Amino acid sequence: MTEADIQCLKENVDKAVAIETTYGECLIAKIIFVFDQEDQPDVFYDLVSTNKPGFKQGASYALRFEDIVSVKPTEA
Repeated sequence: MTEADIQCLKENVDKAVAIETTYGECLIAKIIFVFDQEDQPDVFYDLVSTNKPGFKQGASYALRFEDIVSVKPTEA
């Protein structure tokens, strides 16, 4: 994950972004909060959609920065 990805997350709070993870998940997430402290960098989001089964749309989740490959804004 790059500084540009972190900036994209911060700029899209209350908006949807497409996130690709290190474990192969591609998801659309509505960003709730970006916690960018060095000791525990996380992004909190409401799940819009995912390519992985077992996750509930509309539920809130957290994702560590280290698990993010890329972030892109979307219109979802």
